[in-house]
Formats: sequence, structure tokens, C-alpha cells
Amino acid sequence: MLKQLSLRNAKRQSKEYSLYFITLACTVSFMYAFNTLIFSDIIQTFSSAEVLPYMIVAASLLIVLVMGWIVGYMTNFILKKRSRELSIYMLAGIPNRSVSRLVFYENVLIGTFSFALGLPIGMLLSQILESVIDHMFGIRYVFSFGFSWNAAGITLLYFLAILFHAIRKNRKWVRRISVHDLLLLDRQNELIPASGNASATLIFILSILCGCTGAYLITALPLGKGYDILIGISCLTLFLMGFFQSIPAFLVTHFAGRTEWKYRQDRLVIFREFTTKIRSTSIVMGVLSVLFMLSLTFMGIGTAVYMIAEQHMEHRVFDVMILHQAELYDFAAYEDALRRSFPVRSSHTYGIYTDKKKDFLTVRGKVISDTDHGNDIMYKEYQYDTYMRQSDYQKLREMLDYESVSLDPSLCYVHCMPALKQAFLASIRENIDLDCAGYSFASDSVFCEPFNQMETYGNGWDYCVIVPDQAVDRMEIVYCLFAVITESSFDSNDSDHFMQICDGLAPLERNSVISTSDNQGNAFCTSLRQDADYLSGKWGDKESLMIFYAMAICLFYLALIFEIIGAAILSTQILSDREKKQRQRHILLQLGMTEKLITRTNRRQFALIFLFPLIPALLISSCFVYTCALKMRSAVFHLTALDNHLWIAKSLGITYIFFILLYGIYYTAVQELPYPS
Repeated sequence: MLKQLSLRNAKRQSKEYSLYFITLACTVSFMYAFNTLIFSDIIQTFSSAEVLPYMIVAASLLIVLVMGWIVGYMTNFILKKRSRELSIYMLAGIPNRSVSRLVFYENVLIGTFSFALGLPIGMLLSQILESVIDHMFGIRYVFSFGFSWNAAGITLLYFLAILFHAIRKNRKWVRRISVHDLLLLDRQNELIPASGNASATLIFILSILCGCTGAYLITALPLGKGYDILIGISCLTLFLMGFFQSIPAFLVTHFAGRTEWKYRQDRLVIFREFTTKIRSTSIVMGVLSVLFMLSLTFMGIGTAVYMIAEQHMEHRVFDVMILHQAELYDFAAYEDALRRSFPVRSSHTYGIYTDKKKDFLTVRGKVISDTDHGNDIMYKEYQYDTYMRQSDYQKLREMLDYESVSLDPSLCYVHCMPALKQAFLASIRENIDLDCAGYSFASDSVFCEPFNQMETYGNGWDYCVIVPDQAVDRMEIVYCLFAVITESSFDSNDSDHFMQICDGLAPLERNSVISTSDNQGNAFCTSLRQDADYLSGKWGDKESLMIFYAMAICLFYLALIFEIIGAAILSTQILSDREKKQRQRHILLQLGMTEKLITRTNRRQFALIFLFPLIPALLISSCFVYTCALKMRSAVFHLTALDNHLWIAKSLGITYIFFILLYGIYYTAVQELPYPS
């Protein structure tokens, strides 16, 4: 009998709280999709991708903890809405233990249904996610609609942990509740700490102080070691909770007595319904605002991290680069080995030179010292300005499909990072006697396209002077480069294979430096040994950015889950009042309000309730993302390639679009679901 009753109740609840159970299914699908990355080919292709599974597991465990509490809260909320039904079971002679078992069967059935619904959706999402990841790493995506038993097993383990935590908590509640308490339960609201003006004002002031403290800690970072972020987020959470505890009393105090405002049009109905709802769910509103703040923050920071990584890659323009030190070198053997294994579209060999002058190096040093990027590392190869021949420069521009430029063979030019352009132009215009090997500079002579200058051992470091070909005859060569554009992607497996068939070729590790000195005893650094040639390039360098891509993936994972959790709770809270709203509709019709006006009033009420927890979360997260994006840019770039703040606005815009699209689905569903007759 209990099992038949459980099946009937499960069907009825899945219809009554459909958005909540669809959310459970969506959570399963997201978990499965991201867990498939742990067993994907990306992990085998890129050795540095080993960090991605650990980050996904860490994010999943955090989701399990949050979802465990949320599911427990929501199932308890549903049970309270069914309090009269449960009390009838008890009055009919069914003991609490049997009612608890009935609830257990219902939750197992609903959980099984949600899991079974979520897996097929997860399979589709995993393919979408895989195509995005392949695009990140320049790998050709091949559709393969398969099923990962390993990912499904991990997802099931997570889901069982979430579900049984909620079931265990609610079984205890059902076993201890009495019939009297159940009969009165659906009339109870949350306890409101701020019931009077004085207490509401005090809580509001304290919440504002917490908010200001949190904003200061996150912006200024006075403590260091991550304590600022942890304490700052805690203070902002307290601000949101306190704000939603005190704001209902504030609204009632300041608007209830304004009769002219209150009785205009349909404001009385909207105001009364809105204040009643937020007063009875103030704690829930605070929790929802925290969830939305975290979701927007994670999504915004994830977008900013991805854009920083892509900006890094934009300036790594050659698929393969081989470096040889201190002399012009014949790379024919390397080129033959490369062409035997990979389709090469174009290639060129050239040198980077110096004449022991420091005109532009001094300007570069001043620009860096005027920023907040700290001390600049001094490399042995970059003690002086670096130069390139005009013919080499024109060939490289042609390889990169850049716009053709006309260079005067009797003048010099500069190609540099965008952040140096204005300083270099000013230096050239102010120093009319500035020259290189007797050749003066063109008046408008600075180019700033991506040119493999962001890191060391490229076409200069941050800049390179373009000189007439004959000028380098009197110069010293710093190193020689072989640049290649391939027809297809060149990944870490390809580079490993290439180094195996080429003796004396080693990967260029820019982060590993060796201390050295010159004849005057000045200390410098270098990443090069004298007995090797060095391989680098776009796809090899992209692997070094795996930590950025992994971080962006996991932050989006958390953001999506937190948003659907918050939106589901809010939607379920609203839909739980549908019978009450239907009674209100009948009363308003009897009072003479038209059906059209009632529908418009309900939509305004829904809009206010949906916006209420979102607005403070939106403001806080925007400031948080802006601050974090600036600090990440300063930490990643020694000389920023992002020379304005428009990229932050773009990352926030992308965040808002993604959030609103998903949030709008729940808002639309709440309006479109029919009322009970």
C-alpha cells in the first residue's frame, strides 16, 4: 500500500513542482557533461591538462555540499506544503515511521526519474562542451554521440550523496513532528528578526558596515594570502542576509502611510503582495541573493580569465618557432623533418640583431615603472634594443596575412605592444636626432599588430626596431628564428614527436631561468643553454595556459549550477502560492478588476520578486568582477596587452546575457504555468 501511495504522490508532486524536479535533472546533466571531461581525449592530448580533472572534482564536491543543503531545504519546503495531507495519514492510523518510509519512497522515485531524465540531456551537453573545449585548443571537433560509464558512475555517486543527505534530514523531521504541528504548519512563516523600526534600522546599518568592509577587503587586499577574499566574501554575504532581513520593515514604514501613492491604479495589490512575500521569505531571499552573487561573480571572472588567455594566444602568431643562438643558422634539416610529418603553409628564417643602443629600452623601462606590475626581469638577451631587417618584417607580415605596408628603405620603423605605442611615438617626435646605424625614423612609424612579442625570445620582447637591410651588417646577432605557419593544428603530441626525430631540439621553457652576468658583473637571467636549439609556438604555448582554461571551465560550471538552483527555489516559492493567487483572482474579479488587469498585475508582482534578490547581487558581483579582472590582468601581463577597460565591460556583458537567458526561462515558466481550477 505504501509503495502504491508513494507512486501516486510522486506523480502528483512531479507535476506540482515540475520546475524544481527539472532543475534536479539539469543538475545531473551538467554534472555528467563536466565529468566526461575527466575522461576525455583532451587529458591524454595535453599533459598539462592533468589539473582539469582535479579542478572539476573540487567544483563538483562544492556543488554536492550546496545542493545537499538546497535539496534538503526544498524537500522540507514541499513537505510543509503537504502538511495537512501528512496529518491525515497520521490521523488515519499510519505511524510516523511509516509516513517517513512513504516520504523516502517518494524521494527515491523522484530522484530516479530526475537522474534518468538528466543523463540523456547530459550526453548532448557533453558534446556541446567538448566542441567548445576543442575550439579552445584548436583541435578539430568530431561528433561522437557516446556514453561514458565512468562519468555516469561519478555523477550517480554525487547525486546519491545529495539526495540521501536530504532524505535523511527530512526523515528525522517527519518522525518527530506531531499532528497538531502539521495542521498549523502551512500557516507559519519564517521568523522575522527585524519586526520593528528600531531593530530593522540597526540590522540595516550593520549590514551596510559589513558590505563596506567586504568591498574594502576585496578591493585593497590589505591582509594578503587570500584572507582578504575569504573575509570579504563573508562580509558581503552578511550584508545581503542583513539587507533582506531589514528591508521589508523599511518598505512598510516608508510606503504604507503614503495613501496617495498607495491607492493609485493597482499599486495597493502589488505593494501588499510584494511586501507580504518578501517578509515571509526574507531568509530565502538572502540566500538566493548570495547564490546569484556567486553565480554572476563566477561567470564574470571565468569570462575574464578566458579573455585574458585568448589575448595571450592572439599575440602568439606562429604555429612553430625554432630558436638558434648567436648566429644565422640553416634550419633546412628541421624544415625537412617538419614537412615530412605536417603540412606547412609557409615558413621563413630570419635574425634578431642589436647594436648596443638603449633608446627604446629606456622608454620601455619607464613605461613599465609607471605601472603597477612590479620589477621588470632583466634578460641577458635584452640588455639593448633589438632589430629586424625590413625584408624579414615584410615576409612575416605576408605570412600572417596582415595588411601590406610600404616601408621606406632609408627609414626605420618600430613594431611594439599597444601599451608602448604612444610612448615610442612621443620619443621619436621629441628626439629629432634619433637614429639607428645612421638611419632616421619615419614620423608615423609604429605598428602594433600581434607579432609574437609578449614573451621573451620572439620578435623582440615587447618591441623590435625595423631597419633597412644593410643596417644589420654592422650589428651583432642576438638569436636566429625559424617561423612556421602550418595547415593544421600543432599540439603537444606533435611537438614531442618532432623533438624525438630532431636531435638537439628542446622545448623552450620561458618560466625556467638561469642566472648569469656580463663582464662588468651585472646580473641577468636567461632561459637558454649553449648546446641546444629551442622549440616553441602557438599550440605549445597554448598548453601552458591550461590552468586558465581549466579555471574558466570550472567557474562556468559552478555559475550555471548556482543560478539554476537559485532560480528553481525562487520559482518553486512563487508556484507554491498558486492556490492563494487563484483565490485572490476570484476576489479581484468580484471587485470589478478585469482579467487583463489582473494578469498585468500578477506579471508585475512576479517581475518584482524575480528582480528583488537579483539587483543587489548584480551590483556587488559587477564590482567584484571589475576589481578581480584588473588584478588578474596586472598579475598575468608584465606589460598589458589589454590597454583599456572595454574588455572588462565585454566580459560583464557576456555574463549578463548568459545569466538573463537562463533566468528568463524560469521567469517565463512561472508566468505560463496554468493556475489550478
